[in-house]
Amino acid sequence: MNKPFFLISFLFFWTFSFSQSFKNDSIKLFIDKSIELIEANSIHTEKLIDIKRELYNKSQTLNSIDEVAPFYDEVFKQLNDYHGGLKYKGKTYGWNNPNVITNAYLKDKIKINEITYSEVIEKEIGYIRITGNNDFAFKKVDSLANDIVSHINAVNSNKIKGWIIDLRLNTGGNMYPILLGLKELIGNNVIFGGFRNAQNKTTGNWEIKEGKLLIDGIVLDRQIDLDYPIKTDIPVVMLTSCYTASAGEMTVISFIGRNNTYVVGEPTANYTTAVQGFVINENAGINLSTDYVVDRNLKVYKSNILPDFEVLGGDNLEYLKNDHKIIKALELLRK
Repeated sequence: MNKPFFLISFLFFWTFSFSQSFKNDSIKLFIDKSIELIEANSIHTEKLIDIKRELYNKSQTLNSIDEVAPFYDEVFKQLNDYHGGLKYKGKTYGWNNPNVITNAYLKDKIKINEITYSEVIEKEIGYIRITGNNDFAFKKVDSLANDIVSHINAVNSNKIKGWIIDLRLNTGGNMYPILLGLKELIGNNVIFGGFRNAQNKTTGNWEIKEGKLLIDGIVLDRQIDLDYPIKTDIPVVMLTSCYTASAGEMTVISFIGRNNTYVVGEPTANYTTAVQGFVINENAGINLSTDYVVDRNLKVYKSNILPDFEVLGGDNLEYLKNDHKIIKALELLRK
């Protein structure tokens, strides 16, 4: 007998709690639009009711959206989404994950090593280091992929018995040119990864079919071919660091599950979600983590990638033969 009364009371409380008056109506519209976008697209909505209530309480007496924007640092913290953020008048408001390890040596190298590098190690191991990129507008896909292939061609031959793909300095960017450049190493006739939303429904697949790279069924063509073919299932070691993030992590995941493949190094930065941007108004947009990544075995990645063989520190990019991660990689490849 008491249930209908309880339901009516709850609905009254809900309506009352979100019907506060605002000094500036544009602030309420701004908050409502952002919450609407989060609810419809984010993989993190568990605390959304509390987030909206707090935004309302903090903002109802304010004069402008300029004063509201900084509150979104806390919004993204409560969403547990440090891959996304609010973009407002040229500034970004978000949350940086505090629970990360650091590597002072590699942090300095990221600033000065911004190009692809390759060489042959011990006369039979191909080594390629791929850094991050800023091709968020998809204007450099061809040039970035071509650069990777050119470096592979520079060291590849019938003498190469294994590969080291170094992603320690890859802080992210556009993953598609990286996958396009490495597609022969990833495999053939295989779905090697993709995206799943919060309901675990497929929202996109990464596939190599008959030598072509397909992302969500769309073929990505490459301008440069390999001069010498890559041997099927040739051993590969992926090197990671605490700065391997986003596109770098996606690249690692694209190799996980491949035969004769190992991950060596440090746990990655934990930016393994797909991010999409949405417009709030002419001055603002919001980037949200919308999907999780899965590997070729359909394992879902909701946190960082843990290496098969953890090697903390010991990096030496000037003298690779003294680099602890390279030493471990060579040990695995010799087997």
